[in-house]
Amino acid sequence: MEAKTTTQPDDPKTLISELLGDETPVRAERRTYQPALCPVFHQGPGLTRPLLGYDLDVFKTAKEQLPFVSQNQLIEVIPDQNTPAKNKPRNIGIVLSGGPAPGGHNVIAGLFEAAQRANPANRLIGFLAGPKGIITNKHTLVTGEMVAEYKNSGGFHMLGTGRDKIDNAEKMDKCRQTCQALQLDGLVVVGGDDSNTNSAFLAENMRDIGTQVIGIPKTIDGDLQVPGLCQIPFGYHSACMAFATEIGNLNSDCKSDLKYWHFNRLMGRSASHIALEVAFQTHPNVILIGEEIDESDLTIHNVVRLIADVVVQRAQMGKNYGTILIPEGILEFIHEINMLLIKISHIIATYNREAHEEESFHKLSFEDQVQLIDNNDIWRDYDSRVFLGLPPELQRGLLLPRDAHGNFQYAQVNTERILLGMVATYLRKQRAKGIYKGVFRTQNHYYGYDGRGTFPTKFDCDYGYNLGVTAFSLLANGVTGYMAALKDLHKPIAAWQPIGIPLAPLMHLEERKGRLELVIEKQIVDLESPAFKLLTRERDKWATGDHYRIPGPIQFNGPCADSKPITLILNALAK
Repeated sequence: MEAKTTTQPDDPKTLISELLGDETPVRAERRTYQPALCPVFHQGPGLTRPLLGYDLDVFKTAKEQLPFVSQNQLIEVIPDQNTPAKNKPRNIGIVLSGGPAPGGHNVIAGLFEAAQRANPANRLIGFLAGPKGIITNKHTLVTGEMVAEYKNSGGFHMLGTGRDKIDNAEKMDKCRQTCQALQLDGLVVVGGDDSNTNSAFLAENMRDIGTQVIGIPKTIDGDLQVPGLCQIPFGYHSACMAFATEIGNLNSDCKSDLKYWHFNRLMGRSASHIALEVAFQTHPNVILIGEEIDESDLTIHNVVRLIADVVVQRAQMGKNYGTILIPEGILEFIHEINMLLIKISHIIATYNREAHEEESFHKLSFEDQVQLIDNNDIWRDYDSRVFLGLPPELQRGLLLPRDAHGNFQYAQVNTERILLGMVATYLRKQRAKGIYKGVFRTQNHYYGYDGRGTFPTKFDCDYGYNLGVTAFSLLANGVTGYMAALKDLHKPIAAWQPIGIPLAPLMHLEERKGRLELVIEKQIVDLESPAFKLLTRERDKWATGDHYRIPGPIQFNGPCADSKPITLILNALAK
């Protein structure tokens, strides 16, 4: 895609109209880009065959709850050497689920255009506001004009999204009714671990009505991975680059103003993939990786000292400034805090099941909440000592309402501000001992929703588009209960390999609202991975020196436009 020279209209009224209008030159230019297509699909949707050499075991409970889907084998898509015949017209549904991720509109574009190439009579039906749209049969017909309007743009606003879970017989029955009423041959579910869990159960429960179900791996957190098969979900690269742009700007400010420590919390609830990638993009002075903290069994006070030691060391060099990266879900990796979270979540879920809505746990005063927890049989004296030793803001944060799936909502706790305050307290003690003589001025920042709403990178534009095409290929080949994926993403698009990953082997049992449920397992940062080992080699240098990296904004033209996640490349280079 070549850059174009923009000219201003001669008519002042036209110029004012353009300047004050909703459209921007960047978005208009982006719409002209047609994502590259994997060569496998150049002659049509291709054929599927088993992909050998991978051992995918299915958990016993998954076999029991998903007897049909659990029999699926790993498959790959290969070119069809024959001229593809026009298939019978198909009705295909698509739903965007969970938080937005850059590239979602291109998944729709890839699915729509692949369906149109196969047969112009194919219809794509988009469900509105997420899974709730399937349950309530709220939908719209996706058209070529809609696809052209949203192609290569961020957000999920073509259809909207939601976090409703199809978790009981009544909701499943309503989904079946919707799919039967619309005569859907296929349904594509775009989402993360919970959404693809929905896909597995939908596939199991709708095969008898002829509706195939395919999932698409989406989450900016980067934790929906299948080692060797699905390296990263779409949206991860774009969000990381948006965050890295902001952190890079703070690096520039640090080096210019020489007086602030910037505490930055980055989205990433159950894994530190975002923090790891942004660290490589920006070279911060301190980078916390939750998985490493977990393995080292550090307490929250250990983490505070880890940060403070770098602050003291840089102050001794006359550097009273720096950048710190903190993963959003770091509390989950601090064992003593995570144990409190697990117990409190269990107590809340148990209490709410037995209480009337007006008497739910979060209608109680903070004091009554603490008393209720303290009186519970699973709460020990040690738990109370840990809880009471925490800052009041963190105590209240641990008691915040859980989400619809029973998960603790890390985004609502200002972890970076809490750690900042604890570091300041520790430094005051160090100052009294004559160890610290610097000036500790701070700023705290949270980067989350801005990153997931950014324009997609060119990588995510191509990735999302080809995932949509892969989903159509799997539907055209008659399979159900799979997640569409592209193997070998670190290679050029010409070498990407479309595959179908069976959903059942990805599942394990996890506690949700006090009960064990079958869900897709999240993939955390591998501490044995080449990328993490390279981080451990570099970060001591970053801690004391000013090796700041400033990646700049997402590019869509020129040599920088074809960048890929650094962690993806590092892990692939070492193989």
